[in-house]
Amino acid sequence: MAIEKVKKVLIVGPIEKKEKLLDTLFGIGVFHLEKVSEEILENFDNFRLAIPSRAYNDELFKVSSILKIFKEFGLEKQGFVQGFLPQDFDVDEDEFRKTVEQFPLEDFYNQVFSLRERFYELKEYEAHLLEEKKELTKFSSFPFSFSILSGSKYTSSFVGKIDRKNLDKLLSLDVAKDIFINVFWSDKNKNSIFVLYPKTYTPVIEDLIRDYRIEVLENRFNFTGYFEEEVTRIEQSLEKVKREMQIVLSKLENLYNEKRKILILEDYFRSLSNKEEKMSHMLLGREVLVARGYVKDNDLNLLTEAVYKIGFVSFESEIEDSDVVPVSLRNVTLFRPFEFLIRLFGLPSYGNIDPTVVVAILFTIFFGFALGDAGYGIILTICSALFVKKYKKNVGAWKFFMMLFYGGIMSTIVGLLTNSFFGNLFGTYFPHFIFTRFLSNIAVVDPTSPTGAVQFMLLSIAIGFGSEMLGILISVIVKIRKKCFLDAIFNGIGWLLFLPGLVLLFLGGHSPTLKLVDNILLFSGLAFVLMGGWISIRTPLFKPIAALVNLYGIRSSYGISGFLGDTLSYLRLFALSLSSSILASSFNLMAKVIGNMLGPVGFFVTVIILLGLHTLAFFMNVLGGFIHSMRLNFLEFFGRFYDLGGYEFNPFGFEFKNIRLNKNVRR
Repeated sequence: MAIEKVKKVLIVGPIEKKEKLLDTLFGIGVFHLEKVSEEILENFDNFRLAIPSRAYNDELFKVSSILKIFKEFGLEKQGFVQGFLPQDFDVDEDEFRKTVEQFPLEDFYNQVFSLRERFYELKEYEAHLLEEKKELTKFSSFPFSFSILSGSKYTSSFVGKIDRKNLDKLLSLDVAKDIFINVFWSDKNKNSIFVLYPKTYTPVIEDLIRDYRIEVLENRFNFTGYFEEEVTRIEQSLEKVKREMQIVLSKLENLYNEKRKILILEDYFRSLSNKEEKMSHMLLGREVLVARGYVKDNDLNLLTEAVYKIGFVSFESEIEDSDVVPVSLRNVTLFRPFEFLIRLFGLPSYGNIDPTVVVAILFTIFFGFALGDAGYGIILTICSALFVKKYKKNVGAWKFFMMLFYGGIMSTIVGLLTNSFFGNLFGTYFPHFIFTRFLSNIAVVDPTSPTGAVQFMLLSIAIGFGSEMLGILISVIVKIRKKCFLDAIFNGIGWLLFLPGLVLLFLGGHSPTLKLVDNILLFSGLAFVLMGGWISIRTPLFKPIAALVNLYGIRSSYGISGFLGDTLSYLRLFALSLSSSILASSFNLMAKVIGNMLGPVGFFVTVIILLGLHTLAFFMNVLGGFIHSMRLNFLEFFGRFYDLGGYEFNPFGFEFKNIRLNKNVRR
C-alpha cells in the first residue's frame, strides 16, 4: 500500500552528445523524461527545445496499412470471446532482433497493397460481368447474331418489347409488309420482337415505337455474337475472375502468416517514434543540453552511473508543491490486481495515499454480497482461474481476472451463508438430498424471509457505515501527512467522533456506560465540527453561521446529510443479492413447471432451460455486481479522501503492446 518514492533529476551535458544521451536513457528504461512547459522554457534563458532528427511515420503507416488490409479481408481468425481478450504473445530477443533487422517491410507492403488493388480490380470486373449477364437476359432466345443490331449502310434494326394487343395491330399495318418483324419470345402479356428496316423508314419506325408503346432494348454492352456465345463468354470470364480472386486471397492468407512479424515491427517502430519524439523534451543551450525528469529512488544510482559514462552529470532537485509528480504504485502480489481499479478511476496525486489494499478488501466484499450466490461464485472462480493461468503474462488481463477470482470466492462464501446455490436449485429439485440439508444447516440468514431480509439490510448498512468511517480515517491520515493539522482534527477526527455517537444515540439502549460513551463521542465530536466551521471564516459576524453550516457539510468534506445518503446507498448490496437469489429461484421453478408439462422429454427440456437461463442470469449478475461494487468504491468511498491529479510514471524506453519480450532490449 504505497506510492513509490521518486527523485526529481536534472541531467546536464554537452549538446553534441544529445543522440548518445537519448540512446542511453532509452536503453536503461528507468527515467521518466518530463515534458518542457512554456513556464519552464521562460526560466531557461537562451535555451530552446530540441527538434527530433527523424520520425517513423512512413514505417508506421505501412505497418498500420498492412494490418488494416488483413482485417479488411477477414483474415483474423478470432472467436467472439477472443475479440475481448488480449492477444499479445511472447518473443525472444533473437527473434526480435532478426525481425527488426532483416524483415523486408517495403517489399512486403508493396505485395500486400498490390494484391489488394488487384482484388478490387477483379471485384469491379466481376460486377461488370454480372451486369452484362443481367442485361443479356433481356435478349433471351434472340436468334440472330448481336452484330446485326449494328446495322448496315442501308438498314437499321432494334430489339424491343411490346404487349400482345399492340403487336397484333402492328402486324396488321401495311407498313409491316415493308419491314422485317421477328417475334422470338412471348408470354401471355409481352412479346420480344426484332425489327429490321430500311434507313429511309426511320421516321416511320419512330412513330410506330411511340404509337404502339414499344420498349426498345439497348445493346449497352455491344454484344456481337449469338446469345448462347455471349452467355458462354460471360460465364467463362466469371469463372476465370473467381479463380484469380481466390488466388489473390490465397496469397494474402500466406502473407497473413507473417502477421506476427508485423506486430513486432509495429511495437518496434512505435517505440522508436516515441523515442525521437522525446527529443523535444530536452532543452538545448549554446553548448549544453538539459533533460528534466523523475527516477525511482532505487534506480537513481543506475541512472547516475549510466549518464556519467557518456559525459553527462545528474543533479537531484527538490520536489516542489507545484510539481505534478508521476505516480508509480507498489503493492504485494495479493493486492496488486486491484491496481486495475485505481488506474481505471485515476491515479492519486503523489502526496496522497495508495488505497489499493483497502479497495481490494472492500471491492471483494461488495462484489461477494452483490453476486451472493455460491453456484455462480464457484463458476466465476473456476473460469477466472483458467483465464488467470492463460493470461498470466499479460499484466492487465491477469489483474482483471484475479479480481473476478477473489470476487468469486467471496460470492461463494456469501451464497453458502445465505443458502443460495443457483437460487434454490437443490431445494426445488432435490429437497431430501444430503447436500440440500447441508446448505440449510450452514446458512446463517435467509434474505428471502422477512426476518432475514431485515437482518441482511442492517448488515448492508453496517458495511456502509464501516466503509465511510474508514474513508474519513484515511482522509485524516492524508491531512496529517500534508501538515493540515487543524483540518484533520476539526473536519476529520470530529466526524469520527460525532457520527458514531449519533448512531449510538439511536441504538445505545438503556446501558449507563454506553450512554456515557455516547455522550462523550457525540458532544466532543459536535464541538470539533462546530469549531471547524467557526475557524474556517475570519468575519466574526458569520462565524456562528459557518459553524452550523459546517455541521450540515457544505463547508467541510463531510456532513450529516452526506453521511446518511452514502450509508443508505450500500443497501444496493442487499437489493442485488436478493434479486440474484430470487431471479435464479424463479428460473428453477419455471424450468420445473415446463418440464412437468412435457412428460418423458421434460427432463431434457428442463436441463436445457436451466442451462440457458442460469447462463443469462450469471452474466447479468456478474456485470451488475462488478459495476455497483466499482460505484461504491469510486463514489461513496473515494469521495471521503481521494485526491485525483496523479499520472502514470512512464519510464523512457521500449513500449510493447503486441508482444512480451523475454529479455530486455538494448539498442
